[in-house]
Amino acid sequence: MVHVEVDQDTCISDQVCAATSPDIFEMGDDGKAYVVEGMTDVEGADLDMAREAAMACPVDAITIDE
Repeated sequence: MVHVEVDQDTCISDQVCAATSPDIFEMGDDGKAYVVEGMTDVEGADLDMAREAAMACPVDAITIDE
């Protein structure tokens, strides 16, 4: 399992992560991206989706600890 998180201080509310991987990322009431509850540790296809979203993030707010 690999840990995924979003740095809300860096997030610019671009929403690309939630659009790319809605099972893993969601937008909060504050407009910032968050990891969906229960999806902070992922593997397999979910890890691939998290990596895709991290690469698409324009400000590198998503961290994947492998």
